[in-house]
Amino acid sequence: CLIVASLHVAAADVSPGDVIDKTNWEKAKDLLPEPVLEWVKKGEFILNVHGLKYRVLDFFPPYQLEAFETNVGKYELDPDGGIVDAETGEAPEHIIGLPFPVIAEDDPRLAEKLMQNNHYMQYMPGHLRFPFQGIWLNRSGYLRETESVLIQMALDGYPGALEIKNPGNIEKYVIMALKKPYDLAGSSIMTWRYRDPKKEDNSFAYSPMIRRVRRMSAANRSDALMGSDLAVDDANGYDGKVTAFTWKILRKQEALLPVLDVEPVRIVKNDRGEWVTTKDIKPIIYGYQKEGWQGAQWAPTNLCWVKRPVYIIEMNAKDRYYNYGKTYLWFEPEIYGAAYKVIHDKAGDYWKTMFIGSAACENEDKSLRFYTVAVQQMIDDRGDRSTVIEDCSPRNIWAYFAEMDINYFSLGGFQKFCK
Repeated sequence: CLIVASLHVAAADVSPGDVIDKTNWEKAKDLLPEPVLEWVKKGEFILNVHGLKYRVLDFFPPYQLEAFETNVGKYELDPDGGIVDAETGEAPEHIIGLPFPVIAEDDPRLAEKLMQNNHYMQYMPGHLRFPFQGIWLNRSGYLRETESVLIQMALDGYPGALEIKNPGNIEKYVIMALKKPYDLAGSSIMTWRYRDPKKEDNSFAYSPMIRRVRRMSAANRSDALMGSDLAVDDANGYDGKVTAFTWKILRKQEALLPVLDVEPVRIVKNDRGEWVTTKDIKPIIYGYQKEGWQGAQWAPTNLCWVKRPVYIIEMNAKDRYYNYGKTYLWFEPEIYGAAYKVIHDKAGDYWKTMFIGSAACENEDKSLRFYTVAVQQMIDDRGDRSTVIEDCSPRNIWAYFAEMDINYFSLGGFQKFCK
């Protein structure tokens, strides 16, 4: 039910059990983005290669398993990049599951459809409440840390969205609010994502210094976020509107990709009826936390690296004021998620690389399964520093199908939420 394409055959290869380091980096030469391979070659990263102990295609909720059949050929893209009913040419009132479960390899709009699926993958687990930390690191190690929470209300993509009144034709609402340290606490960003492809996101920022909400421009989405190495648009690899960029498929190949674990992550139901991760989830240990580690202080030392098919996608911003130049996503088509983002500046020079690791989640009786982003990290090779986003972890319990008040996402509700 997914894309079928011939894979580029790598000159070298790896197998589960391999440890890729500076002594044998050539084995992964054709399986990694050039900056990541360079980290390994210099001894900054060591990659422990594993095989997944679950079947990738099993980890979709029941309504998506159904949509793999019912949504085939049901939707198309209009000239502006919006999703429309293939028969009527009109925008559908709702989409349940992935809009494009089958995409022909030679489809001229393959990349756009992959990215639309990428967004709808994030709506499958309903409303989200994600506490997380941003950890600043340089060559000497730990510098500082922030604590934040992200809440997202999805108004499309899963059956629960059918019950929500949506006169504004919103695709999703998002708030990201900083809680610590004291000098940043209360600083927040809210986004209204519209389903209309011609309507830009409405983004707002709350500043505790002036206790006011101000409108942000689309260009602000590529600015450094609270002094980190990431921008708002970097979440999940790319979190902006698909129509804000041009997209081009360069090739399909196999690659070594980071995952949190080779076993599924257990989710349980809390007393509010939400599905949540637990404190038993695997923590990521970074170089600065591991005694005797000789690599980069910001290197994850216990991630699992698995060989998976990817598309290499070139993306270019339409907004001339956007801070990034030519950017490349290494995109995993079977779970519709970005694994690497290699960023150049507007002059065309290499700047920084982000990697994103997934986790497969399931409840005890395996009746609910889905994917979540579990690892996000940006390494600024030019600035010689890194920002780690500590996602679901023993201290960050993530909630899916979360209870949420839509009033948070009005301007007044946003201001009240931030206070």
